Amino acid sequence: MLGFLSATRGWEGRGREGSGNGRQLYFSGPNKPLLFNPELAVAACTQRPVELVFMIDGSERMGESNFRHVREFVQKVATTLPLASIDDDTMKARLAVVQYGSESEQQLVFGFSHNKTDILDSLAAMKYLDSASNVGSAIIYGIHTLVGKPGSGPQATRLGAELSFLFITDGTSGNKSLGEAVDAMRKHNVVPTVIAVGKDVDMDVLQQIGLGERAAIFRADDYSHILQPSFFERLLLWIC
Repeated sequence: MLGFLSATRGWEGRGREGSGNGRQLYFSGPNKPLLFNPELAVAACTQRPVELVFMIDGSERMGESNFRHVREFVQKVATTLPLASIDDDTMKARLAVVQYGSESEQQLVFGFSHNKTDILDSLAAMKYLDSASNVGSAIIYGIHTLVGKPGSGPQATRLGAELSFLFITDGTSGNKSLGEAVDAMRKHNVVPTVIAVGKDVDMDVLQQIGLGERAAIFRADDYSHILQPSFFERLLLWIC
């Protein structure tokens, strides 16, 4: 007889209404390890609209090889999450990617898209900035560039959609304009998730961009760790 372990976002301290409490995500048989069920893990993302923006730290501390790990991670998310069928689909996810460097260096890799082919092509063409890091100006850029009046066009957020920013960073950044950026995130109801890689991190900055929610900060020893199933699966549960 199959057993199961129920998982919810509530145990992470997040627990929003409609988060899929009681979903059976892990299955096992006698003397067998728990097996993750990715289809059930992302099921909640099929039941509401999610606008997921990857905020990629392209600073020189990352390095070219780690940048490739980040690219692979985003590709993996794009091929795992259920994507919207059309731009004004009232369910499922659309993705966008911003890579940022210094205060004046931000790159919109692609705006909100549900087209998997376009997403993967854009990711393959993404070039590593190899720059400084200023997350505050990147947040302001992302909101100004991507967050239009809901429902006003394909590059605006969809009506009723959750706007989620997923930061991938080595955990250090200049803090210029950070207060303004945090205020803008709150104003636009941005739901933040932070992947902080390495041990040399600035927890004050991380908690600010995580809007004070420690459970929204996912720590990884190195960039290869974010591709490991245990980390990736836990992150999917949080996003969905």
